[in-house]
Amino acid sequence: MKPQQMALAISLLLTACAAVGPDYQTPDIATPKQWQSASGKQTAAGTQTGTWWQTFNDPQLNLLVAEAIAANLDYKKALVRIKDARAQRMSIFASALPALTAKSNISRRLNNSSGGSSQGGTAGSGFGVGNQLIDIFQTGFDAQWELDFFGGVQRSAEAADATVESEIENSRAVLVTLLAEVARNYLELRANQQWLAITQDTLDNQTETLELTQIRQESGLANSLEVTQAQAQLAATQAQIPNYESQIQQRLHALSLLLGLQPAALNARLQRPAAIPSVTATVIPDLPSELLKRRPDIRRAERLLAAAVANIGVAKSELYPKINLTAFLGLQNLSVKDVTPIGKSWSTAASLTMPIFNWGNLQANIKSKQALSEEAKLDYETSILTAFKEVEDALVAYSKEQQRHKALERAVAANRLAVQLATERYQKGLTAFIDVLDSQQALYQSQNSLTDSAMAVSSQLVALYKALGGGWQTQASAGTCNGCKNSWAESIHQGTKALSYKNPP
Repeated sequence: MKPQQMALAISLLLTACAAVGPDYQTPDIATPKQWQSASGKQTAAGTQTGTWWQTFNDPQLNLLVAEAIAANLDYKKALVRIKDARAQRMSIFASALPALTAKSNISRRLNNSSGGSSQGGTAGSGFGVGNQLIDIFQTGFDAQWELDFFGGVQRSAEAADATVESEIENSRAVLVTLLAEVARNYLELRANQQWLAITQDTLDNQTETLELTQIRQESGLANSLEVTQAQAQLAATQAQIPNYESQIQQRLHALSLLLGLQPAALNARLQRPAAIPSVTATVIPDLPSELLKRRPDIRRAERLLAAAVANIGVAKSELYPKINLTAFLGLQNLSVKDVTPIGKSWSTAASLTMPIFNWGNLQANIKSKQALSEEAKLDYETSILTAFKEVEDALVAYSKEQQRHKALERAVAANRLAVQLATERYQKGLTAFIDVLDSQQALYQSQNSLTDSAMAVSSQLVALYKALGGGWQTQASAGTCNGCKNSWAESIHQGTKALSYKNPP
């Protein structure tokens, strides 16, 4: 029988065995029919959910995302954990196969009874008469196979399969978080650059105002109080610049870390200011029921629940008998020089073991696995409720921030006109200098608030896409057997899959 055929035959044998413990079924979870915070008719989200960052139409952001996917260390670590889980799964499946080991043995025997020729022979034929010390040289192969009649190995394989799936979903969850972090830090970088530019423009205007006040003082049209007020406002504005410069550098360092680079690696590339990327299109999220299929953290929690249920069967299988088959085939003789094919030796044996009294240890282990299964189910339900909350929060925050942004645009326009009118009236002596300072400060604050709102609108959109579980679709297929290099390994992989969960998400 070819190795591929043997592996598949064993897989069928294991599947046919009666596996103790509960069979896993995906829990039915009630979901709302629609999002409460969404406006308008809801339909399935478009293909942009998978590559949502491209909706910002920012080449730098697209490039940063691509580099982060390729080089982020946390994401690489998550992919390594998939390799480890697959290796553990292969180990469990291999444990169900017969084991063959080479064996060489040298022993000395005391024979003090008569029975047979003193010329030696095969095992069991007698080796001499009287008190004799006899050396026996033996070499050959040992074979051992534990039959899985009660499904312990099958349940272990189910748990291992589910663990592999959970690690795949974990890597996708890491990727979703990574994409959101890259976008968030990039938005904050651009926002701080905008704040710095606004502050520098305001500083220029306030410098001109101070110079005008000093000229009016020299002409007797202003007093020293007005000059001092202008100087105080100028200094207060100057004090904001180091804060924005510090934030710019910190965001650059954070982006570099996300890309697996040295802290200063992106300075030359992103130091030049640019506008905050924004999206004007209306975002229509998936229906709530679709969220369970997309969010990697929900899918991971469901796979961990499947593994926990399978582990109950593993624990229960310890209550049942275990049957081991052993065999030896080799050569044996009294002299190492005479070990030839003529001196054949073989043996076979079967053993049955069954626990009788263990002070409740096995029962306690079963109860422990059942409790862990209940905990995993609660974690699954919690992950779903948390996901619903995050989507609702992101929807309402995105909608309300858009309203705030429109109001701030009107405020900036009004404050800009107020500065112009106050300056003209002050120059004509129709208003106090404090009106000029107040209008300039109000314009500065409203401009900063408008920039903050622009960043918040885009950030809330990023949070919405993250809550919807978008972005992991860019990940290369992690469900194939990357470690399978030949048909034998592939057949083992397929055999393992035959023992996997019955109801994938």
